[in-house]
Amino acid sequence: MSLLQRLASPRCANNPSLFTVGRSLLANEHTRKVIQSVRFKHFQTLSNVSGIIPCDIVDKRVPKKGIISSRLKSTAATIIEDDDNDSANNGTDVALKNSNKEDLEQSQEALFHIDNDDKDNKEPIQEYTYNKDKSGTPSPWAVFDAWGAGSTIHPNLNPDEERKLDPSSVSIPFNDEERSTLPDESDILTAYEKLLKHRSSAHFGYPYNLMYNHEEIYKFMQYSINNLGDPFVTSNYGVHSRQFECSVIDFFAKLWKIPEDEYWGYVTTCGTEGNLHGMLLARECHPDGILYSSKETHYSIFKAAKYYRMDAKSIPTLPMGEINYDLLEAEIAKNTDRSVIINVNIGTTVKGAVDDLDRILRILDRLRIPREKFYIHCDGALFAMMMPFLDHAPSVTFEKPIDSIAVSGHKMLGCPMPCGVTISRKEHVKNVEERIDYLNSVDTTIMGSRNGQTALYLWYSLRKKGIEGIKQDVVHCMDTARYLRDEISNLGLACRVNDLSSTVVLERPTDETFVKRWQLACEEDIAHVVVMPNITRDKIDQFVLELNEVKEKFGRWKPKRSDSPLSKLSSSSWGGGVCVAPVGDFKNAK
Repeated sequence: MSLLQRLASPRCANNPSLFTVGRSLLANEHTRKVIQSVRFKHFQTLSNVSGIIPCDIVDKRVPKKGIISSRLKSTAATIIEDDDNDSANNGTDVALKNSNKEDLEQSQEALFHIDNDDKDNKEPIQEYTYNKDKSGTPSPWAVFDAWGAGSTIHPNLNPDEERKLDPSSVSIPFNDEERSTLPDESDILTAYEKLLKHRSSAHFGYPYNLMYNHEEIYKFMQYSINNLGDPFVTSNYGVHSRQFECSVIDFFAKLWKIPEDEYWGYVTTCGTEGNLHGMLLARECHPDGILYSSKETHYSIFKAAKYYRMDAKSIPTLPMGEINYDLLEAEIAKNTDRSVIINVNIGTTVKGAVDDLDRILRILDRLRIPREKFYIHCDGALFAMMMPFLDHAPSVTFEKPIDSIAVSGHKMLGCPMPCGVTISRKEHVKNVEERIDYLNSVDTTIMGSRNGQTALYLWYSLRKKGIEGIKQDVVHCMDTARYLRDEISNLGLACRVNDLSSTVVLERPTDETFVKRWQLACEEDIAHVVVMPNITRDKIDQFVLELNEVKEKFGRWKPKRSDSPLSKLSSSSWGGGVCVAPVGDFKNAK
């Protein structure tokens, strides 16, 4: 029996002294470091014209000197450049007081007994055009910093340091008298840095890669780099990073297999902006279209429907989080006189579920929806950056009849500021494009001024990591997620992982202090951990030990209702965890 299994046993768990000693031994036992090292290759010094990312799927072409517009993706006339989010998900009332132990289910056998595979068929389709209820999943938010890459949990603030970050302490004075009552700015920032170190070192619930090093490009923060206007049409503002942005766009266009003369894209502020842009193109292509997306879709998709006044239907999901394909087909069949706009989730927010693109395309084919009557957007915030690097994973590329993909840049790649990338078919952009004389460029993006720093950071990450480095990170995440799932399951707690995901879904811990310490994202009676490159097995072992302490002290949740998220963790649609009866010994049977 392993040490961790012994700690999970009733004898050890019920003996506080023995448990404390065992925990100390386990901390000494696990001395290995499993942080995946990324092989940094030396590369030729960047010239003033080359931002091309050297990898085996990107052409080594170099743009003509001083002419970004020679690779114009816009439909406007070519322009030649002249000389120079502490809170977790709070959408539901799931606060748990430690004194409410009577509401917890102590029996493991009684906890999961409901299979909800058939219950979803009874769930109504939500018409979000007229429904004022909140749609989509809650917004993920957490303190972000680059100190989460090690195995150490940094100490929290002491009371004096906490006072330095009170609203009254960080307020901006209007006169010298007010200033005399406030802490010095340096003291405030020192306390803030310590807070970021602590929170980043216990960061489990949100998909941010904290393992990065951008020190080489910190010096560029002194410049106001603005990529205003279209990325492929330079404006009169000369302090930009378009050459790096275009290189990043080229990389993702190659990754998602769209021909050079057919794509357009840009570096966004986040995945939400990419979704907003994709939905805008869809609405402009199909003004009469109906948007279909699953109820577990990220909230930004339904936000876009509200902004653009689109008719939208929220389709119920299967227990593991994929869209209910039968209900999707039934809803489209009811409205074949109108165009179809579908958002395909490449990893849902809470469960990491990947909608089956090929199955959705087969539905459109069965219903005889012609290509000119549908638009498919893929929300790939996290996993569209991971799936291409997994062996035997389904293909989500522009070789199939999709129209746009959005991905976050700060999640899998890692970046000190939120960012993302959106790629779409060039033909759709002409519907939103307008010439802006003030910019000497064209307006094709959601934002006007655009952060040129993010394009530089994404370019740097891609150049340094390369294809093999990204694949190492992805493999680490997938393997480590399975390790976490197994360790939690060994405690007797419900825990699941979708096949194409590094999101570990578990029953919600019964201590809110623990939830906040590890910054877990929760939805009603479940929580999740998103395993990223900075999460190590050593840190997981510590998390599991503390989780076991919470279970022994406060008990467990019982499902809030028969169709609650916790109840659905027992569904066989997740795969695994089901005992298969033997068929018998036919070979030796007489």
